[in-house]
Amino acid sequence: MEASSSSAMFHGVFFEKFISITYYQTLIGLAAILVSFFILKWLQDRKTSFSIRMLVALIIGAALGLGIQAVAGFPVKATGWMNEISIWYGLPGRAFVAFIRMLVIPLIFVSIVKVVLDFSGQENLPKIATRGIFWLLFTTGIACVIGIVLANAFGLGLETAVVTSSEQGKAYTNLVETILRLIPSNIISAMSGENIVGLVIFSALIGAGANRMEKKNPEVIAVFKSLIGALYKIVMSVAMTIIKYMPYAVVALLARTIVLNGIPAIIEVSSFVVAIYVATILMLLVHVVIVAMHGVSPVMFVRKALSTWLMAFTSRSSVGTLPVTISTLTGRMGVNDGTANLVGSLGSTMGMNGCAGFFPAMVAIMVAHMVGIEVNLQFYIMLVIVVVIGSIGIAGIPGTATVAATIVLSGMGMGEHFPLIGMVLAIDPIIDMARTLANVSGTMVAAVATEREMGSMDMAVFNDADAIAEHAEATL
Repeated sequence: MEASSSSAMFHGVFFEKFISITYYQTLIGLAAILVSFFILKWLQDRKTSFSIRMLVALIIGAALGLGIQAVAGFPVKATGWMNEISIWYGLPGRAFVAFIRMLVIPLIFVSIVKVVLDFSGQENLPKIATRGIFWLLFTTGIACVIGIVLANAFGLGLETAVVTSSEQGKAYTNLVETILRLIPSNIISAMSGENIVGLVIFSALIGAGANRMEKKNPEVIAVFKSLIGALYKIVMSVAMTIIKYMPYAVVALLARTIVLNGIPAIIEVSSFVVAIYVATILMLLVHVVIVAMHGVSPVMFVRKALSTWLMAFTSRSSVGTLPVTISTLTGRMGVNDGTANLVGSLGSTMGMNGCAGFFPAMVAIMVAHMVGIEVNLQFYIMLVIVVVIGSIGIAGIPGTATVAATIVLSGMGMGEHFPLIGMVLAIDPIIDMARTLANVSGTMVAAVATEREMGSMDMAVFNDADAIAEHAEATL
């Protein structure tokens, strides 16, 4: 049955434009997703683990999307009732993303300020921050190299060349300008413009300023610390409440993606999808090697990180996964609260191995191939530098990889060719799952490596197979 073959049951502006329900198939589609939500609610009431619920949601979302495509006859383009279903499926999915985006600014602000305040009087804060940032950016550099190698190995963009010219674009952003843009001249504008690295700088300065004034004004600063501590608990509570409903959003987001784009769009960019997942697997191997180099059992690390990886994979949000990441680091891996909060917060705003590492590298190579730009050693070196710098201050929320790709393409002088990656953006949720997994894994490895180098990791907790991430499990 073709999507456009059915006649509309309802007519008029109210049905067609306002509530977007004119076909009986739309009502059936709505009933189907409500049944899916009922199943998830039943599992939640039975205290089924959050990871299992997320996996079930992923399966249901894929089945629902493919089922609708099958009923419609797998059309090349969604029309009629399929568009109406996608609009309604966008309600829970897009609402969830909006809630996550709403929390980015307060979550990063209170996390960074609290971390700086918690390290008041401690001399090792700069060391922890320096080591954490090093490992985040170092692994992102490795991710970029992996992306370059795989993009060439898979020949991304070679079969869809649109320009046969070796002349590069003129819209370069030099290194000095790139760095200066990270420093906010107006913190309100930085917040509204989601200049996350600017927010991190401002938050760190606020915390440092409070620490310096503590001896002169102990009573006032004590109130400020209590306020920040209360805000942190409140924001984390709100975040965990929203995350609790993430399985419902996963069903809607995945089903909507398949309904809108269908199988042809996925097949068209299958090479890119495969390259992304291969890059993710290779990065996980790199992470395991780094952990092993620091005297930590890679098997135990993978075992304890698995549920957090799964949540990152299905949620597509490094920031959304942050509370669980921190809880896993502290409750299951023996990383102290300060290091977990600092490196965890930094890892959700910089050095994301997937979204800001191998993905923009692959996009840059693909576009270069498509427009006929020569890729040589100088191009690769410049690409690694641009990717690593561009990875600073990218908020870890769904869709952030698009921002990272824009930054890298502009930095490489190919900003005008951004529309060429439209076919990749069409199946972004599918590849975003793998990218986010790599992001969160990189953050956890950076925290563990930092803690081991500082010599303060509680190995008794790490080696305890039954250790529980209390806050995350209790809330979810």
